[in-house]
Amino acid sequence: MGANQSTRITQMEASKAVAEATTSPPGVLPPMPKLRRPETFEEKLYRKFTSEPLIPIGCLTTAYFLGSGIKSFYNRDAAQSQKMMRLRVGAQFATLMIFIGYYGFSQFNLGIAPGMAAPPTPGDATKQKKED
Repeated sequence: MGANQSTRITQMEASKAVAEATTSPPGVLPPMPKLRRPETFEEKLYRKFTSEPLIPIGCLTTAYFLGSGIKSFYNRDAAQSQKMMRLRVGAQFATLMIFIGYYGFSQFNLGIAPGMAAPPTPGDATKQKKED
């Protein structure tokens, strides 16, 4: 029996077991699902900052350069204002690249996708017949 056939049999057995477990006798209601407490703003902020710490750092850096540039513009220091605005654009770019990097890293998967393994070679088929 090949690997695909055994996988299909186990999937069929599992689906039958799930169907039997979810059906309840007439007149008896299934148990209520447990509801989760909604996440507060502070909890979400902490979770996001711990999972992606470079994003808020980039945002704060961008805000600092923006504030310094506006202050330099207010003090009529054109050279310093121009320098701060250029640094602000660089900080925005870096923050955007970090954001894209976090997304790309979360989508990166080293595991082999099911069903996408290399096809068996002719030598493997003869070895499998001998084992059966």
